[in-house]
Amino acid sequence: MCCDGTLFDGVQLEPGDDAPRLQALGLPVKSFRARQPIVRFPQPCAALCADRTCRLYADRPRQCRTFECKMFKEARAGRIDYAAALRVVEKTRRQADKARRLLGKLGDTEEQRSLGERFHRMQCRMEAEAADPAALALFADLSLAVHRLKLLAHEKFYTRADEQRSSVATDS
Repeated sequence: MCCDGTLFDGVQLEPGDDAPRLQALGLPVKSFRARQPIVRFPQPCAALCADRTCRLYADRPRQCRTFECKMFKEARAGRIDYAAALRVVEKTRRQADKARRLLGKLGDTEEQRSLGERFHRMQCRMEAEAADPAALALFADLSLAVHRLKLLAHEKFYTRADEQRSSVATDS
C-alpha cells in the first residue's frame, strides 16, 4: 500500500538518490522550485508491478529502502503475529478498494493518481457543481470510506517522527 497510492501521494528523493537514473528507469521524477528544491515522483509508483513487486527494487530510492510501516515493525518485534498483521493489511486494502470503487461510480477513473489526490479532486468537484442527490449520497459514502481508511492508516501503518527516532536509537 506504500507504493499503490493508498498511503502516500508521492515519494520525495533524498540526497544520494540518482534522479536522472530513476527517470531513465521510468519514474516520472519532477523537480519543484523552493528554497530547498524538492525532487519527487507521484504514487502509485510507475515501478509497481501487478503482482505488487517493484521492477526497480535494486535501484529504488532511499525513502523506499528505509520506510517500514508500523504494522511491519509490530510484527517483526513480535507484538503482533504475522497472520494477524496480514488480516489488518487485507482489511485496509478492502477499505481502499471500496473508496476506489466509489470514486469510479462518481466518474473518476484516474487510476494513475493517488487515492488521496483523487478524493481531494472529487471533493472539489462536488463542492463546485450542483450534484444530483444520488451523486451526493455516493460522495457521502466515499467520504466515510476515506475517513475509515485514514483512521486505519494512522493507527496501523504510519509511524510518527518520535517513534522513528526511538527505533533508530534502539536499532543502532
